[in-house]
Amino acid sequence: MPHSHRSTSLKQSNKSHKQGKASKRAIKGGQGGKINRTSHKYKTGVGGAVSKAKANRMHMAKQRREASKDKLWQQRRVQGRLNIRNADSAIVPRIVGIISLSDQEVELENVVKEFVVDAADRKHGAEDGSSAVTTMFSKYKKEGHVTFLTNTTAFKSFYKDGYVNDEDASVQAALDLSRVCDTVVFLLDGRDADKNGTGNVPITGMNIGDGASTTTSTTHVQQDFDHIISSRGDRVLSAIKAQGLPTPLTLLVNFEGDTNEETMSIASSQSLKSIRRSVLKKKLELKRYLSRFAATEFGEGACKVMEIDLPPNDNDEEDMKDVEINALIVGKSKKILPDALLNKGTDEYPTRAAFIRTICTMSATPPKWVSNMPRAYILSNNNSGSSGHTYNQTTKELMITGFIRGKVPFDVNSLAHVPNVGTFGIKEILKSESPTLQRRKGRSEESQMEGGDSNVLVACDATQREPLDMFANPDSLDGEQNLIGFDEDGHDYNDDNAADGTKEDDGFARPAGWNDYQSAWLDGIKDDDGFSDNGIDHGELAAELNKKKTSEITGMDMDEEDDKFVSAEEKQALIAQRKRDKKEDLEFPDEFQVDETENTRERLPRYRSLKSFRKSYWDPKENLPETYASIFHFGSFKATQADINADMKDVMQAAERQFQDLVEKSKPKKDADESMGDAGDDLEEALLDSCVASGTYVTLVLEGVSSAAAARIAPDALLTVVGLLPHENKVSVLHMGLSETTQCDEHAAGDMPVKSKDVITFRCGWRTWQARSVFSQNNLNCDKHKFERFMPTGGAFFACSVLGPVTYTPCPVLAFRKATAGNMQFIALGSMIGADADRIVVKRIVLTGYPTRVHKRHATVKYMFYNPDDVKWFKPAELVTKHGLQGNIIDSVGDHGTMKCLFNAPIKQHDTVCINLYKRIYPKYAPVKVMSETGEKEEERILIL
Repeated sequence: MPHSHRSTSLKQSNKSHKQGKASKRAIKGGQGGKINRTSHKYKTGVGGAVSKAKANRMHMAKQRREASKDKLWQQRRVQGRLNIRNADSAIVPRIVGIISLSDQEVELENVVKEFVVDAADRKHGAEDGSSAVTTMFSKYKKEGHVTFLTNTTAFKSFYKDGYVNDEDASVQAALDLSRVCDTVVFLLDGRDADKNGTGNVPITGMNIGDGASTTTSTTHVQQDFDHIISSRGDRVLSAIKAQGLPTPLTLLVNFEGDTNEETMSIASSQSLKSIRRSVLKKKLELKRYLSRFAATEFGEGACKVMEIDLPPNDNDEEDMKDVEINALIVGKSKKILPDALLNKGTDEYPTRAAFIRTICTMSATPPKWVSNMPRAYILSNNNSGSSGHTYNQTTKELMITGFIRGKVPFDVNSLAHVPNVGTFGIKEILKSESPTLQRRKGRSEESQMEGGDSNVLVACDATQREPLDMFANPDSLDGEQNLIGFDEDGHDYNDDNAADGTKEDDGFARPAGWNDYQSAWLDGIKDDDGFSDNGIDHGELAAELNKKKTSEITGMDMDEEDDKFVSAEEKQALIAQRKRDKKEDLEFPDEFQVDETENTRERLPRYRSLKSFRKSYWDPKENLPETYASIFHFGSFKATQADINADMKDVMQAAERQFQDLVEKSKPKKDADESMGDAGDDLEEALLDSCVASGTYVTLVLEGVSSAAAARIAPDALLTVVGLLPHENKVSVLHMGLSETTQCDEHAAGDMPVKSKDVITFRCGWRTWQARSVFSQNNLNCDKHKFERFMPTGGAFFACSVLGPVTYTPCPVLAFRKATAGNMQFIALGSMIGADADRIVVKRIVLTGYPTRVHKRHATVKYMFYNPDDVKWFKPAELVTKHGLQGNIIDSVGDHGTMKCLFNAPIKQHDTVCINLYKRIYPKYAPVKVMSETGEKEEERILIL
């Protein structure tokens, strides 16, 4: 009988493992990635040790909170609430820019600005129609000073003459406005919600009659409301986001009492309650769409959306006379509130009150590249009965009045740049009285008695100021050089080599741009070609090759005909040809074909072969063009910028300490401490001797302003003065990291592809100029960077080398070009990399040939050269194939350029033989014709505005 187990209650059951505490792995997993503070640990013991550690942690957390709060208050004080030199300091108003993204631009911006300004306690500039209006809202905030600017009146006057259409002027003006604003308000017209792109068509999926609002899906609602943002608004928004956003705020503008005939017909058949319900539901859907729009465009932290209800227009004022004072208009209804809930200080428009309260109390900062850089700037104040700037034709002086803004004080010995006007020197900084300053009675007379003798705060020292010359003019007799940051015991460059880029060695003359590696090529030339028996060239070959020939410009270089006046048919032919060239470059990168009637050695005299693109040495100082003699070279741009930032940090800290000494009364100290404090005070006074603190209301006097530069300023335009850091007025080779914009990709089908050395307008921070740039790859592990014939597309990142003024990082870069239709096209965006004249951009061309007879590793190659002299000339160059083989030229065969080659492995018949040749490429200027003092047009290499 087989044995079997039976289920019984006598079955043995073992005890489970009793774990006293969790393992380290379980504890770590239960924390969920949380890391405890390990800077201060207290051992837990018996008695009150645990409670003592907890109390210590609470005290430490409280100290950290108080330290952070004190630091925040200190930053707010230094930013301009009080200042050092002006005892009667005024509060620096917050700048709020108003930009319309809808079809209506001028009307919408002006109506919203006037409606908001009407609620102010005090206002300056609203009566005379100034472009900037400064207001005070004391009932919303104790120090609620706000300056309102609109996109159509602030900086747009600078771009009315130089741009074809009004949209381009709006885009450029919006970029200027966003640089100086603390908050930018984007307006969206609520009346456009009833339009479906073409006309006054009700929104699909919306039934107003029965009080219901239904939509098939969320995507339909988004598609229906996409037309609210116009094409101009889309361009403005893309450009501002690329440059850097101040604190954004989206505002939906509703016009009360603006009903069309269709709504009135519905009102005759439906009740007022159902109409009100449908209108409110439509507003909720529109605001929900704007919330998604703001979160998508500005991020989750800056997606605040508000709405404001504008009162009826002037035609409906008679109907509003019967409305009592205590009637609040909400949507289409009138809600009567009891008198107990109203007071004299309450605004009769709740949405306006909420908007003003948000503007006055929200945390607002300029763009990060403006607020983080140690740079002071001034925005002219033209709301005090004057234009904010005055030009003296006799003395050539421009006076600009406004508040000093920024983290650092304004240095009178630094150069000042006025966007859209030019760069000038500062003569002096004068003391001025702010129109928003509130004084006690009798205080104005005392201040006039104290400061009546002189209003000059600081004057410029000509010996300490940086020269205004943008280009280097070194005097070799005095030992001057155009080098910055080079040590005397560092690299020793010969003066003769820097002048002509050649090197003389025992009487040996070589062609321009040839190094020791290339000189080996001359061994393949016969003795009767200008060489003696000992192999020494006496300069005949170099003189012949160094001649500049007009036929050297090839299809790979810039087409000069693009800049000349051509007819419409010729322009279309140029566009078609450039598109074919770009397509060919994508299919066969860098391949080059020499005509049978030309000699390759004469066609490509400046090209060289490299054994390894990454490892082969290329002297960055050889064979430099003439333009490189007038630009400045940095030994280390990063080290120079670090030194300047350290100096500006010392100035900023000295200003903060001096501010604290004025605000807080110092306690009596010992004699030793006082002596040490006096030494520190002397050092701080030396640093701040030529500076005026941030937050001071001053008048800046600029000298040397020509009449041609003053003619660019409109009477009602706002001006911005920016202090330049050391070396920022010097011209060097700048390198930018860019990528193509979506706008350029959308218009690529009808426009000409962007080619290297095309004229491009660069907006780099506060300055704008035109240049012919060079596109290249940004190779991180190589000192040479491959040249790109056309601007890379598809969102690829690339480097752009351009001649321009030195600019320190971080700084945004925006690139524009003149499109085929004549408008300004936004083509690329990015940031500044640095300034380096020694960065080597190498252009590659590939000569191809085809093996006609193959035997193992040997091959006879044709169609690469067409005469035996070219074969002997390029004999030292290394051959490569598209299948990865390497080889060399053995000898020339026949009289038609056929050559015998040897490779490192057996070659196949269908392979292609190539020779890679390289040449260094340099950026160029884009000369601009400007009006001189005599009234004649003169050509300048670069015009920085």
